[in-house]
Amino acid sequence: ADDFGYTPGVNRAIVDALRTGIVTSTSLMATGAAFEDAVERARQNPDLDVGCHLNLVEGMPLSPRSQIPHLVKADGRFCNLVELAFRVAAGRVPMPEVEREFSAQIEKIIAAGIQPSHLDTHQHTHLHPKIAAVLVRLARRYNISWVRRLCENCTPPLREGQWRRRIVAAASYLFVSSLQRQMDQHGLRTPDAFTGFVLTGRLTTPALRATLAGLPEGVTELMCHPGYFDPDLEAAPTMLKRKREIEFRIVADASWGNWLRERGIVLTSFRELAAATQPL
Repeated sequence: ADDFGYTPGVNRAIVDALRTGIVTSTSLMATGAAFEDAVERARQNPDLDVGCHLNLVEGMPLSPRSQIPHLVKADGRFCNLVELAFRVAAGRVPMPEVEREFSAQIEKIIAAGIQPSHLDTHQHTHLHPKIAAVLVRLARRYNISWVRRLCENCTPPLREGQWRRRIVAAASYLFVSSLQRQMDQHGLRTPDAFTGFVLTGRLTTPALRATLAGLPEGVTELMCHPGYFDPDLEAAPTMLKRKREIEFRIVADASWGNWLRERGIVLTSFRELAAATQPL
């Protein structure tokens, strides 16, 4: 589950989905407004596997504006994804600034007593090869062995309105190969498959069942965004508002246990995967 630390309602939903449903891991936003609340919930729920959800595109950074001037707007807040993409493409973002901010976010999470099991990024900014190189370098530095590879390769037939997202997912293949090469060079790991991007904001129980029933052999990461819709989420700069509660109701459904067992699907976490493989 993405966006742990975003709002208290998102935090509660992620923990509740861990207790009753199919969520096993989450990624924590060090820049999130509800970071401290998330840390406390992680302490109270040691079974929750926590990684880092590194952010360059929303809200306030951890680094002083003077240290990352090319990542922020005049008001000191991050640029949005489109502006960041243009700046990076134009060579206007020195990668040491990205490394400085990502490092600050990872270190804040570690300082809170959490050893991250995996890395991913808010709105998937590490698809860009330059940002991916920073992420890979930091994964090695902080001994984090698992990194998300956004490569949607197991989705159900698309309905009307989902083609645009599928096109974006297909375009991501142009960048995924670069990320995979860098990860291989540094001995980092990623699940064998990934799903959830195309269905973001459109998740239904039938669609999720179709996706899970068609999983390939190996380990698949399912991305989701559960949350309780409340005033904090309503005020947040996200397109996923009420839809987060819909996703929560789906992934927190206790009936998934029997359904998965009948199909030989086993839930796992990045923490368990790291423990089952050789150290870096």
